[in-house]
Amino acid sequence: MKDDIVIIIPAYNPDETLYELIQKLKQNEYKKIIVVNDGSSKIEYIQRIKPWVSLIEHKTNQGKGMAIKLAMEYCLENFSSVIGIITVDADGQHLVEDINKIYEVFRKNPTSVILGSRDFTQKGIPLKSKIGNRLFSKFLQYKTKVMIRDTQTGLRAIPITYIQQVKVIRGTRFEYETNMLLYYIRNHINIKEVAIKNIYINKNKASNYKPIKDSIKILQQL
Repeated sequence: MKDDIVIIIPAYNPDETLYELIQKLKQNEYKKIIVVNDGSSKIEYIQRIKPWVSLIEHKTNQGKGMAIKLAMEYCLENFSSVIGIITVDADGQHLVEDINKIYEVFRKNPTSVILGSRDFTQKGIPLKSKIGNRLFSKFLQYKTKVMIRDTQTGLRAIPITYIQQVKVIRGTRFEYETNMLLYYIRNHINIKEVAIKNIYINKNKASNYKPIKDSIKILQQL
């Protein structure tokens, strides 16, 4: 049983992929799952997963960063004995087999941050994703001298010992994840990247990422 880790899933207007993800996580014996309903107006699948998760909610949409922070606070209050958390997106981009891969690497490296890293040189990657991730990776390397291949990955394992610090880092949307990376680099926290598959359902239309607005916020942080 995988009861030494907490899965955190921020969700905003999720579809059936969230329900399917929860079912697969339970089948793979993940016992502690926190889902944050970030002010969704469509709650059919939120209602369906209630029996299997710890559900916490924002009354209005506050952004992915704020949802992750809320889940971290809940984790510290209720699951402080775990080795860490794994953040997972609700839109079907992360396969359970890749979540398992991150988990196994994390168990062997419980003081490191583990990133699920996608290969953006493959064919079939949406142009905005390919350009955006390459731009952010190169710019991060230029500013910090650290190369991270996939700076925008939402699949991340974070040791419980760092949660208290990173949950107060600024950022409300996707830029929060960039700020976390900057925190790890500044504080010389070991970062490991693990190759995962690229999954884009309907050209990633289910994503709540706003290419211009969120990209500008991320670049501002860098």
